[in-house]
Amino acid sequence: MKKHIPSIARILLGLMFTASFIAGMMGKIPPPKGESALAFMTTLADSGLLSFIKVIELVCGLALLSGFFVPLALLVLAPIIVVITFYHLLLDPSGMAVGFVMTALWLTAGSAYRTIFLSLLHAKQPAN
Repeated sequence: MKKHIPSIARILLGLMFTASFIAGMMGKIPPPKGESALAFMTTLADSGLLSFIKVIELVCGLALLSGFFVPLALLVLAPIIVVITFYHLLLDPSGMAVGFVMTALWLTAGSAYRTIFLSLLHAKQPAN
């Protein structure tokens, strides 16, 4: 069972991001609470960046669900998860659990690809 935990985390994270895209496109995401949170989300929406982020969430969510390009999907989602976590931590504390759950799922799913991520930290590639 222990070896299946990263796969379960990967699928749950994929479902979260795919559902987030669907909810965003259907207009089912509740408005942010507080002036700062509303200003932040309005700026993202008005600039078109929110739509871009939602498409990235969909593509990466589907990649996580299908099991294809999982390390790449996790790498691309990392900064989005950081922003979501800090958004809730600083601007909308009522949803703080979402950021922490996403972070925990990301770390758990990423643990299966630890060697791939660590290889990105080598300053020089070995000569062929």
